[in-house]
Amino acid sequence: MSYFFAGFAQILSDPQYLMFMFAGVALGMVLGCLPGLTGSLGIALMLPFTYHMEALTALVFLLSIYTGGLFGGAITAIMINTPGSTSNMVTMLDGYPMAKRGEGGRAMGIGLTSSVIGGLIGCVFLVMATEPLATFALKFGPGEMFMVVFFGLSCIGSLAKNPLKSIYSGLFGVLLGTIGMSAVGTLRGTYGQMYLMDGVPMTPALIGFLALPEIMLLVNQTSMIKDLDAKSVGPRSILQGALEVVRRPVQTVLCSILGVVVGIIPAAGASVAGVLGYNQSKQWTKAGDRFGTGVPEGIIACETANNASEGGALSTLFVLGIPGSNSTAMLLGALVLQGWNPGPKLFIDNREIIYTAFSSLFLQQLVMLVVGFVLCACAVYIVKVPTRYLVPFILTFTLVGAFSNRNAVFDMGLMVLFGILGFLMKKAEFPVMPLILGLLLGGDADSELLRIYQSHDHFYQIFRSPIVLVLAAVSVFCVAMPLITKKRKAGKPA
Repeated sequence: MSYFFAGFAQILSDPQYLMFMFAGVALGMVLGCLPGLTGSLGIALMLPFTYHMEALTALVFLLSIYTGGLFGGAITAIMINTPGSTSNMVTMLDGYPMAKRGEGGRAMGIGLTSSVIGGLIGCVFLVMATEPLATFALKFGPGEMFMVVFFGLSCIGSLAKNPLKSIYSGLFGVLLGTIGMSAVGTLRGTYGQMYLMDGVPMTPALIGFLALPEIMLLVNQTSMIKDLDAKSVGPRSILQGALEVVRRPVQTVLCSILGVVVGIIPAAGASVAGVLGYNQSKQWTKAGDRFGTGVPEGIIACETANNASEGGALSTLFVLGIPGSNSTAMLLGALVLQGWNPGPKLFIDNREIIYTAFSSLFLQQLVMLVVGFVLCACAVYIVKVPTRYLVPFILTFTLVGAFSNRNAVFDMGLMVLFGILGFLMKKAEFPVMPLILGLLLGGDADSELLRIYQSHDHFYQIFRSPIVLVLAAVSVFCVAMPLITKKRKAGKPA
């Protein structure tokens, strides 16, 4: 801990670290706002410039981009129903309805404060419990990882009012998630397209299913919100939203802890953390029935969980050398460029630098609060732009975002195809969010199931693990609880 506290003095005494923090957080937020351009892209772009930096400066800069990118996607998720990244996709379920009611500033304040608090709690766990929790993550074999994925898929039924349509949508997403080359080298569902060999690209799918249907609906409107009150999108409304989070300390802490635990699990990531946080809050809180209509609890659930997952993901990266997401994979590349070997010896050989970087993470949350407040105060005025200007602008960015994913025109066409499909699903009242979750987890479920059959004589042997039994019980509870609640409400007299 002496290294950790000494790190604050070192960071604050040198202006260059503060400069790199502000620049990194701002860059991460801006890239996170733009659909298809995530914080991980910012890390990738800046990675070559860190080669000649000292190790600590490079870590502080890249971690700042990572921190800012986690929240940046929430801005567009709330204002234009287009999440900048998959980690913010559940935020739009309640954020966008609030923006349509003229409460965009309040929703932004809720999202920003939730992100900062979740990030701080994640940092506390990163410092206090990195080594023991990372050791626990080593116990996760193929059986445990499959149950983690199954646990995520068990949330599908509770993401919409109609459980049956939600399940159908989720299963279709799982089917899309298995497209591409399997773990044994078999091609499935590619129809001869080399661009699908690595599976359905997430960026075109996310933009197509979530953004394009909303753009199609905006075409027939003159503005996103009629009779917008300027006071509802000003700094005061952002501060009012911040107070909403402070009034809900129990939910904030519980979702943050859940996010940390999910972040520790290799390959789970902020996206899964956000979905699980939203699902669990929907069952825990009194406002669970109103989730999806524009309630603060929905934004708090996602933003605290996905930002808190940063602490867990970084613990497995630094201690085990296992990246849990694209961003942490880029950070792993930065460590290798510095001549480091991520793993247990990393703490022994570079303990002082690592814990000083952890100190900077706490300061980055405060920097994000300042930069985020300014960005939110400007971003809320997006809804005042007439749709005849806004729609072409958004459409251009979505096409650029889809293309920049792999520099392939094919991805642009795929995005349009998914957009048409998403529009038809919206008209038929099939929820899109379970499809996205199935697409995210379908490939992982397929590969982990194959590993189980390669490692065990029979599938049921995985239930010898206590971790698998606990995860299975929690998954059953997640499926049964919404059904029991719905049955009880149906049985109550009017």
